[in-house]
Amino acid sequence: MKPGSLSLSIAALIGLLFGPGILLAEDPSPAPTPSLEERVSDLEQRIQSIEHIPVVAFALKLRGSTEQNAATTPATTPQSDSPLELVGWDYRFKEGQQSYENRHVFNYVLKNVSEKPIKLIHGTLLFTDLLGEKIVAIKLNPDVAYPSGQTVSTGGEWDVSPLNPSERRMATMNHNDIKATLLIQGVAFDDNTTWTAGKQQ
Repeated sequence: MKPGSLSLSIAALIGLLFGPGILLAEDPSPAPTPSLEERVSDLEQRIQSIEHIPVVAFALKLRGSTEQNAATTPATTPQSDSPLELVGWDYRFKEGQQSYENRHVFNYVLKNVSEKPIKLIHGTLLFTDLLGEKIVAIKLNPDVAYPSGQTVSTGGEWDVSPLNPSERRMATMNHNDIKATLLIQGVAFDDNTTWTAGKQQ
């Protein structure tokens, strides 16, 4: 092969290797990748669109309420000096037409073991299984009067969080396998003195 022909052959081969079709396969020159800020902004817009769907918005509201109640639940330590003690409780599940309309229906009996009448309480009833796993926690009705040395029964309905499947266990578990723990954060007596958990009165 003549030197001139060899040069032409090499040039042709290089042209084939780096022609438009090969270049496209090797380096398709994709559209510029969005920046992190642009991707975060796009994700936030999508989430906001989802949150504005009525059913989703309602479910998120229920979840927020449940999480707020859970956040205020103190550790399950014994309260030997609490002015109230749990005497008994019962439960039933009230099913709504939609899942977000389901309700926990609780009745509970507390006894005032102090020497003063109580007119206001802040507290929680925490329900766990026998291994200590939380099932549900409910805030106690605050504005219930508890005469000194007497028991009072009260109750009501509490939302069932559709985003917390463990709460549905209350409807199916044997009540003997559920432990109820009374957690009192504070009380106000008729004479306007107060008791607060963990503080010397």
